Amino acid sequence: MMIGETTQRSPAIAALVGASLLLLVGCGPMSSGAAGATTTSPPSSSSSASCQQVGTVSFDKTKFVLHAGLAFGAFHHFIYSRFTSGAFRSGASGRVKNLIEAGLAAAFTVHELKLAHQDAESSPTLCKLVAPLDQAAAALSGITGKVKSGDVTQGDLSGINDSVATAGQSFAKVGVPVTDQIPSTGQLANPN
Repeated sequence: MMIGETTQRSPAIAALVGASLLLLVGCGPMSSGAAGATTTSPPSSSSSASCQQVGTVSFDKTKFVLHAGLAFGAFHHFIYSRFTSGAFRSGASGRVKNLIEAGLAAAFTVHELKLAHQDAESSPTLCKLVAPLDQAAAALSGITGKVKSGDVTQGDLSGINDSVATAGQSFAKVGVPVTDQIPSTGQLANPN
């Protein structure tokens, strides 16, 4: 593929990714084919309301570690590390591909954080600690457009990275450490 062909296709690709992101982010909680759990209620915003859902998800801690790990891994690998390495800068090699993957990763991360939130609500150990997940998801939802257009700043990403780190520390303190899991590009495109 020649450089001119990439430039001509970029607006079409950006429009397709943008439409996909709107559908993914706007859909709210979805079922998780990998874990087999179906989620139907939106996450609650207060920690006291969160603990009312205890026992609603089978293997809640295991599913929580999976979903949070995928969310943290997608954010760190496809967004944060690529931004800090300069992969989103104009003229960077593979910039369009990196922006597309980052846009998909942003939507994927929000989706996985919602699932992790619901899993945490079901756990008597984790239910009081859902606020850091909500903060990270809200922050990332707020800059998804900036990520896909390449207009995201170091300040935007540093704040989200701090939210992710705070969440990880909170869960490790109660004995449920979360390790980054890097999803495939196929998982990014189809988070179900």
